[in-house]
Amino acid sequence: MVYTESEMSGSTRAGFWAGVVAGGIAVTAIYLGLFTSGIPAVALALWDRLMQVTPMQVFAFFIVRLKFAAKPSAFWGMLLGLVILWGIFGAILARTRFSGAVRVAISWVASAGVLALLAYRPAVAGLAARQAAQGVPDGTATAVAVAIVAYAAIFSLVYAVLLWMMTRRGAVVSSGQGMSRRELLSRAVLIAIATTAGAGAARWVQTAAQRTTALAQTLVGRFRDLLPSEITPNERFYVVSKNPPGFDPVLDERRWTLDVGGMVARPIKLTYDQLRAFPAVDQLQTLECISNEVGGDLISNAKWKGVRLRDVLQRAGGPSSRAIKVAFHCADGYTESIPLVDALVPTTLLAYDMNGEKLPPVHGFPVRLLVPGLFGMKNPKWITRIELVDYDFQGYWERSGWSDEAVVKTMSKFTTLGRSYQTGEEIGLGGVAYAGDRSVKEVEVSTDGGKTWQKAEVKSPLGPFTWVLWAALWQPTAANEYTLKVRAKDGGGVTQSAKDTATLPDGASGYHTVRVRVRK
Repeated sequence: MVYTESEMSGSTRAGFWAGVVAGGIAVTAIYLGLFTSGIPAVALALWDRLMQVTPMQVFAFFIVRLKFAAKPSAFWGMLLGLVILWGIFGAILARTRFSGAVRVAISWVASAGVLALLAYRPAVAGLAARQAAQGVPDGTATAVAVAIVAYAAIFSLVYAVLLWMMTRRGAVVSSGQGMSRRELLSRAVLIAIATTAGAGAARWVQTAAQRTTALAQTLVGRFRDLLPSEITPNERFYVVSKNPPGFDPVLDERRWTLDVGGMVARPIKLTYDQLRAFPAVDQLQTLECISNEVGGDLISNAKWKGVRLRDVLQRAGGPSSRAIKVAFHCADGYTESIPLVDALVPTTLLAYDMNGEKLPPVHGFPVRLLVPGLFGMKNPKWITRIELVDYDFQGYWERSGWSDEAVVKTMSKFTTLGRSYQTGEEIGLGGVAYAGDRSVKEVEVSTDGGKTWQKAEVKSPLGPFTWVLWAALWQPTAANEYTLKVRAKDGGGVTQSAKDTATLPDGASGYHTVRVRVRK
């Protein structure tokens, strides 16, 4: 049979849109974790692949500019890209002269092959980590294989049916309604989009709460309504993980266990209740994300409760003399490590409570690590296994180019400023400063772009590992545009770096700078 150019063009368009609709339905199944016990193992595996091939400079660029919208945008963009790729594949396949049965077979094998190539191994590892955290017997390899074949089958069958319906000459779905194939396609696209969007909305739920404060009646106290709470409420504590929004693990404490092994005298397995039976430690500690830009919001402070990591390691007979690092494996497949010397410090904790209640799921329930003075990436969540090793174990982000040491840099920022004031107005300047486990000795403010500096009042910290609140009073006498800067000194008297650097690879530096206008 010889096809005209018009017929070939029509087949290509029909194949593309049939592929888009079928791809949208298949992607929805992937997103919902069908055939993998509701765990979106293949979607998360594709996300991990994307993170591996995306240059960290690009990732950091979007994190700084889009902040919390960066990962949702990238994740949904990835899924949309997969749908479009299926559409292109459908267009190419529609131009062939294969029979319908052969097209189904080709689309099935090709789709399953590509998904398996990109996602099989990481999906097996990710699903195994999550199921192990819940005490589920290992059957992940079979489950992922079945799921990939099923997703490909969904695409192939839907694609074949739609292509057949759309390429019949003069086909209509209902003679009574007179619905054309174009209308059929439009409605199918809308249904696929609505299904995917609805599933996403169900997973993306955000909460908010009012700030609370407890400050002394000092200059800091005068501006207490403008400053953040010294203790960040759980629902306002910043949240960052490697996972796209809505895909963090939610674990059952009754089925969760913590394996401690590797280079220890006697490997052990602890239940949640057994871990909580260790001597408890309360610790106030600030956490800051290594992706926090100068003046950014990825920093919070909380009161934690947990057990000393060294106590847990001693229960396992203590580390071997050859061990040099402690590696952590988490329910979402995240990995991290710290030097053994840091693990044995009594302030390194396995935390299970946050601000007087059990760790919320987004903050690592049942247990997370706390290491004072290190960025948040070194404080992994949802820990399921601790392994002592005799080599330089590189974690999830380190393998992508982020710092292995990840020591917090001294920082300070404004939190009280508006953009416009009147001359003679008494303006309260204030914010927070943090220097990890080095403490903050002093905060200084400049209202002339850094030419001169004045000391701010610094409130006593709640603990040796927390941020401090600071405040200063400024009364401009002339109408002008002013450049305000803030800087802090750590407990050793070392001033934070004035050099502006990006977050990658070891955290941002520079003075937080704000420009304000003073009018008559």
